[in-house]
Parts: sequence; C-alpha cells; structure tokens
Amino acid sequence: MTSLIDLMLSGVVLSGGRSTRMGREKGLVLLAGAPLAVRVARVLAKTAEEVSIAVAPGMSKDYERAVRGEFSIVEDEHPALGPIEGLITALSHSKGEYVLVSPCDTPFLVTDVCVAIAENAKGRDGAVPRIMGKFEPLHGAYRRDVALEAFRDAAEAGKRKPIDAYPVLDLAFLSEEVLSIIDPLLESFWNLNTPEDLKRAEKRLRAGTRARRS
Repeated sequence: MTSLIDLMLSGVVLSGGRSTRMGREKGLVLLAGAPLAVRVARVLAKTAEEVSIAVAPGMSKDYERAVRGEFSIVEDEHPALGPIEGLITALSHSKGEYVLVSPCDTPFLVTDVCVAIAENAKGRDGAVPRIMGKFEPLHGAYRRDVALEAFRDAAEAGKRKPIDAYPVLDLAFLSEEVLSIIDPLLESFWNLNTPEDLKRAEKRLRAGTRARRS
C-alpha cells in the first residue's frame, strides 16, 4: 500500500500487557469475529508500510494462530519492565524511520488520528497525544533510532514509564482540542479494559454506531 505520509513508517500494536482486568489475553479477545490486536493492526496498516504485533514472552504461537500470517509477531524480552519494554520491542524490530504504535485494546482507532500523529512526528523525535491532561505514550509515533536509545537508557536507569525518556527527546504533543476535530468522541483512545467494556463495544457495533470513550 502507499503510505499516507512522506516517510518510511512502521506500525506496531502493543499487546504485551498482563490483561488482569479483562481476565484473559486481551489482544486475542474477539470483537465482531476478529481479535482486538488484529483489528488495531488493520487500522495501522492503512497508514504504515509494515505492521507487527508485539506480545509478551511465550505468546508468539498463540498470536500466530490467531493472525494466520496477516501480520508478523515479535516478543518482548523483559516483561518486568512494563510499558517501556513494549516500546523498546516495537522500535528495535521495526524497519521504518518512524514507528507508529497503538495499544491492542483500542478497536475504535481512527485512521486519520494515526496520520495526524505520524505527520506531526516528521522532522522531530516523535509525536504524542495529550488527552485530558495526560500523555498517551502508547499512541505515539517515534523516530526509531533516537527514541530507541532514549527508552533503553531510561530502562537501564530503572525507569519504567515511557514519559521518563521524554526530557531527552524533541517531541510534538497533540492536544485534545486538535484531535477532537478529527475524532470528536476521542474513541481512538478508548481502551477495552474489562469484560463490561467489551460488551459495550459489541453492543455499539451491533447498533451500527461507534463506541463512546468512557
């Protein structure tokens, strides 16, 4: 496919979390017949030139069976590091100059939001949304080489949050006001964390409407 922006862009779905509130492997939970991770990967594929799914250690075979060759699977090496490990995995296994990431549990991700994040990252070390006053680092786009070094340095220093690496990166931040123009309900950032969330999403899909972010 042709990238929507003028740069080599990789896409990675982050699916290495523990899924404790969902009670089962979240990325493999089915929504309208497709695993959540696959639904998100298909959205990223509309923008990125290559897409993979980053999973927890030992989960590759389960995801490979679910994905059936549609996307490549890569494993985290150090699950104890938390969210920053998912970004390290995403960046280290990607080929693009920039890497666009998204959590596996955001099935209502809007393609134009992905494009906006990637376009704002161009020429800088990355771009990250800021929703309700909070950074959304797992929805960002990062310059692969520079950001990988920053996240690795932070992890080696015992830091677990991606934002711990932000002071050394030249990042653009997308405001809630700007993103609301593209995605009025901000449903791109609605995470399905519980079985109740999944039921709400299923109900919305059956009704032919999009899910409101809680």
